[in-house]
Amino acid sequence: FLEIRQRYNLKWSRGDPMTHFERFFNEELTLDTMLQRIRQMIAVLPPPSMGKIIRFGCLVGLRASEVVECVRLLNSSSSEPGSPHHHYYNPERQALEHFRYKQFMRQTKKAYISFVTSEMLNIVQNLDKVPTKNAITHACQRRHIPMDMYLTRKIFASWLRKEGIQPEVVDILQGRVSQSVLTRHYLTPSHDLKDKVLESLSKLQQAISQQ
Repeated sequence: FLEIRQRYNLKWSRGDPMTHFERFFNEELTLDTMLQRIRQMIAVLPPPSMGKIIRFGCLVGLRASEVVECVRLLNSSSSEPGSPHHHYYNPERQALEHFRYKQFMRQTKKAYISFVTSEMLNIVQNLDKVPTKNAITHACQRRHIPMDMYLTRKIFASWLRKEGIQPEVVDILQGRVSQSVLTRHYLTPSHDLKDKVLESLSKLQQAISQQ
């Protein structure tokens, strides 16, 4: 890696460049490998709630703690008008609107929206009890498997890029807004952006279910 960096004068502006370079070529973080590790978690964790939350995490691209909070909100809400979380899911936009809740709008880490279908929402709705992230971690430890929930976010981003979704869109769906002039002033979404994302996520949902 060092020889390649020197030969082509590769530079990174932030952090340790070797960390990013090595991660890019890490065979343990290929998309297929990450999917297999997530399938293992889903298969061995106590049904039904923990495995469902892991699966849902791959489809929304949030951080692990945000996934759990998202599921908690969905299960504390009611479909009836007037309930506190009635407007969390916008059926016309087919999106969870995280920006409405301060717990998703932290100073350094944010989440704005996640495109999901009603079918995807059904994965985690009407759970008897929503486990905490710590509970999922302890369940993994008792079964002697790694707690790989952080991979759900990586899978989401890697899958959408594989499906041709532009990087700026993936960034926004994961709570990152570029400070570039292009993104801030000129970039506009295509009219079928939502449909393309949902089509890609539908394929991901099927891939997660494969053994």
